[in-house]
Order: sequence, then structure tokens, then C-alpha cells
Amino acid sequence: MTSYKEDFLAYFSIGKSHIAGILFCCAAAAAAFLLTRGTLFDGGFQILPAELFETNPVFSFLSKVGPIVFALILCLFINVKYFKAGGSYAGKFILRLAIILMGARVTVDVLLTASVQGFVIILAVLAVTIFVAMKLGKRLKKPWDACALTGSGTGICGVSAALSVASVINAGQKYVHAVVGIISILGLAGVFIIPLLAFGFDMTASQAEVFIGGTLHEIGNVIPAAELYTALGGEEVAALALAYKMIRVAMLVVVAAIFSHLWMKRNSGETASEKPKLQGFLILFVVLAVLMSLFIFIAPEAGRAVQGVLVNVSVTLLTVAMAGVGLSMNLKETFTVGKTLLPFASVVWAVQVVLMLILTKLFV
Repeated sequence: MTSYKEDFLAYFSIGKSHIAGILFCCAAAAAAFLLTRGTLFDGGFQILPAELFETNPVFSFLSKVGPIVFALILCLFINVKYFKAGGSYAGKFILRLAIILMGARVTVDVLLTASVQGFVIILAVLAVTIFVAMKLGKRLKKPWDACALTGSGTGICGVSAALSVASVINAGQKYVHAVVGIISILGLAGVFIIPLLAFGFDMTASQAEVFIGGTLHEIGNVIPAAELYTALGGEEVAALALAYKMIRVAMLVVVAAIFSHLWMKRNSGETASEKPKLQGFLILFVVLAVLMSLFIFIAPEAGRAVQGVLVNVSVTLLTVAMAGVGLSMNLKETFTVGKTLLPFASVVWAVQVVLMLILTKLFV
């Protein structure tokens, strides 16, 4: 197992073979933002009019797909060997930078906006979701690492969580790519399904906030789903739905540490002299969350301004990284493995949705 110093130096291991792929990932990310947000990066200047994404059905749909999923899908079908080295770098190291900066979102003031009931329900359903993924996967004879990726991706924050856990359990790449694709598909479906369920079951605003924040895979899925709920006739719930989502994101490091420990136990014969090591980027995720919380507490206005910039950079880097993941995928292998995992992942998500629906209606 490499040291933290070796891990850090690996971020600077960029060679000539990486440049073209990294630049292509940046270009793909810019195209994804332009077609889904009207900008070239998160929080950037509006190039295409915002009204276009409200009035035009094609652009309205693309806005719900979001730049992260769009970049992944776009690059998945651009299987050019010349870009693969840079794509692999982006999908690993730029992704980790994005996850570190994601810590800026998980601040104490945001988490404290959640109700006690909602907080407990979110954590309980998260734990059950991962438990079901592991137990059901074992019963169905699915690979252990595929179950871990499915459970963490569904339970926490989608692709970011799955890729974070993949780095601590040495997950097989074919399972990583398949789960990334499946989570992206289910997350996109959830943008439409979850608000329809919330409205159809006549949820109050407080219930819808917990339900939307507690069931969608990606952070980027929450806002369009909340907006669709409002468009259907519900109240404005986006801000608190995002706060409940942040509770799940805050558990990323805890879950990754647990899976790291479990992986070491499973491989104790091969790695008897090694101890579980939490990845440095996950530690920095926590450090940034703590520092940002303190900054906002000491200087709220300046803190929120810095937080906004860091969140914009994080989303932009995550989109670049997802383009890299797409370039790194073997399309045929991803579809082959994905077909066997899609029913399993769908059942795990369905359990999460049903459980969240019942608990939210009963206790919120």
C-alpha cells in the first residue's frame, strides 16, 4: 500500500501522453455545461439564454440530465485510444480534487437546517440501503465489490461515492464502469419519478424535502427534481432537499472507511502486514468541511462567498472527471456487465425509495 506522500506525488505524474486526453475532457465538460446550463463552467457567464432551458423541450430535458451525466455519456461513445491516458488521469486525480472540494458543501450550518426526524430517517435508510445491497448481492451471487459500489452509490451521493469507495477496495474496473453507468441512468430516471411520487402521495413540503433529498443519487439530481415537484403544484423545497442530501454526502468518509476495513478483512491472507488506510483525498474532504464551517461561523458573508466559488470549481472538476471516466470505459464490456447488474441496482434503489416513502409519511 502506498504512503500518503506517494499518493500526493502521483497527482503530478502528468506526461505528454496525458495532455490531449485532459484537454479533451475539459472541452467535453465545457460542451456539457453549454448544452445543459448555457455556460462553459459551473457558475459561469450565461452564453445561451436561461429562458431557452425553460421553454425549449429539448434544452429543458438536457437541463435535467445535467452536465455531469451528459459529459459521461458523451465521452462514453467517443472511444478514442489517443485520449485514454488523459481520460484515466482525469477520472482518477481530477475526480479526487473535485471530491475534496465537495467538502465545502458539507458545513454545519447546512446540516443544522434539517429536522431531527428527517436527520434520523436519512441515516437509517442509508444504512439499510447499503445493508440490502450487500445481503441481496450475496444472495444473488453478485461480486462483492459490485455490491459495495452499488450500495454506496445508491445510499450516499451517486457516482462520486461509488468511485470514492472503489479507490479503497481495489474494485474491478469493469464493475466500476458498469455501476457508474447504472447509477447515472437511475439518477436521471429519479429526477422524474421521485417528484411525481412526492406529489402523487400528497406530501407536505417538509415531507417532500426529506423524500427528495433522501432518495436521489446525485447532488445534481436534487435541484431539478425539486423544481419539477414545485412545477407540479408543490411548494418550493429545493434548498432544504439539498440540505438533506448533504447529510448523506457527509457520510461518505465513514462509509468508505468501513468498506476499507471490510476489504482488508476479506483479503487478510494477502495483506496480513497492512492496515486499512483511508485515502488522503477523503481526509481532506473532512478537513475542508470543518474549515469551511468555521469560516462561515466567524465571517458568514465572506465564508459563503468562498464556499460558492469552491462549490462551482468542484462541480466543474467533477464534470471534467466524468468525461475522463467516460473516455476510460470499454463500451461493450460496460454494457455486458451493466445488463447483469441493472436489475439488482434497481431493486436496491426501489427498497430505498419505498422505505423512505413509508418513514417520511409516518414520521415527518
